[in-house]
Amino acid sequence: MSAASRSLGGVVRQIVNQLGVAVASKLVPIATIFLYSRMMGVADYGVLNLFQSYLWIFALVLSLNLHVAIGRYIYLPEAEFESFLGTTLLSVGAVFVVGSIAILAFAEATSVMLGLSQLLLPLMLVTVAGQIVESLMTQIAIHDQRGDLLLRIVAGKAVVSLSLSLALLLIWGGDKFFAVLLADAFASLILSVVVLVLLRSRIKWTLRPDHLTYMARYALPLVPYMLGLTLLSQFDRVLIDRFYGKEATGLYSLSYNVGVLLLMVVTAVLNAFNPSFFEALNQGNYDRINRDARLIFALALVPTVAIVLFGQQLASLVLPARYVEGFTLIPIVALGGLCAVVFQIWVRVLAYFHKTATISVITIACAALKIGFNLWLLPLLGWKVAAWTTVVAYFGMTVFCLGAVNVGRLLPPVMPWHEVLWMFSVLMLVLVNMQQPLHDVLRVGVFFVVVWFVRRDLLSLMHREVR
Repeated sequence: MSAASRSLGGVVRQIVNQLGVAVASKLVPIATIFLYSRMMGVADYGVLNLFQSYLWIFALVLSLNLHVAIGRYIYLPEAEFESFLGTTLLSVGAVFVVGSIAILAFAEATSVMLGLSQLLLPLMLVTVAGQIVESLMTQIAIHDQRGDLLLRIVAGKAVVSLSLSLALLLIWGGDKFFAVLLADAFASLILSVVVLVLLRSRIKWTLRPDHLTYMARYALPLVPYMLGLTLLSQFDRVLIDRFYGKEATGLYSLSYNVGVLLLMVVTAVLNAFNPSFFEALNQGNYDRINRDARLIFALALVPTVAIVLFGQQLASLVLPARYVEGFTLIPIVALGGLCAVVFQIWVRVLAYFHKTATISVITIACAALKIGFNLWLLPLLGWKVAAWTTVVAYFGMTVFCLGAVNVGRLLPPVMPWHEVLWMFSVLMLVLVNMQQPLHDVLRVGVFFVVVWFVRRDLLSLMHREVR
């Protein structure tokens, strides 16, 4: 077998594994789009997405984000993985237990603040624990290049959650959203047990001060960053719920979920190339970093254009008609997702150089900008304006991130004019299609023209070595 064939097979295998993980981890959210939306009312769908929005905030608060430090520490040449993993589990476990006790002690006040029933709080805690454990396992598996193992774990959880959800939805006599949340909590509990059993031989139960110091220095400055990302992607639903109620939240959530489907593909590719990325930075191979960034952007561009051109029509065919009011948002959200892809590509440079405080400042500033715009514009222009504030916020993050990389001279000057031109072109396509929907033949023609322009980048991506 030729070297090129082995290279192609290796990268495809890594990307397929990571894409499988991404799809499996999003199986329940995808099910909310195509299955649960048909099996529950719009208001119930709104509650389900509101609950899922809070999960990310609680996962951050109940772990102080300490577990993400292992994803950077594990790449250090002098890493002592077993003791670091033990310190991580003990410290995160202590924070989680204390936080959970506080939440349950003030359950009534927490319930009022969130706008959710008190009965959902224990389910939220169990599900959050599963998210933290899954994140930990994901970081370890990516480093070990064990995408096959990670795929089996995440897919197993997704199958259990989806199967139990569907069974409960068919027999449940009460609120439909409760059936889905109960099933997801049960699956999260099983995943947590399975992962801890798999890792038991690699855990050295110790609480080392030097590991705690590393964790705190790396992870704590990222708390505002993670909070900012959560607010950017989820908090608009909270505000829509406050201003317009559960039905508007359901309409917006479904369209948003369809619009960001492309991020699954890009996240899978980024994860597959993370070891190669860190290796290139360690070696100072900046040409390779810039080349990979362009290739990954090309892969993101194709599904973005597909969603912009065909998203509304496909949604009308496969989703319930009661959600059609929100379908015009799908192309806008897809554009915001493309801006987020560029940010995800280059923010890794700031993370590599431990510029976590800079990352947090950028994210919090853009999240505050988006929340401010939403508070101002939602009452004036309606709940659909939240999609446009998402685009503005993600584009702002991208600009500030690239500015920080260049001002800090972390790399030779990064000037992604190629990506900016494409993002502007997609924006024009969104605006034109909103004013006068393109004819079917013209939409197909535009899509194939885009694919033709980036075909070399797509082929190059398939032949890249991942490590």
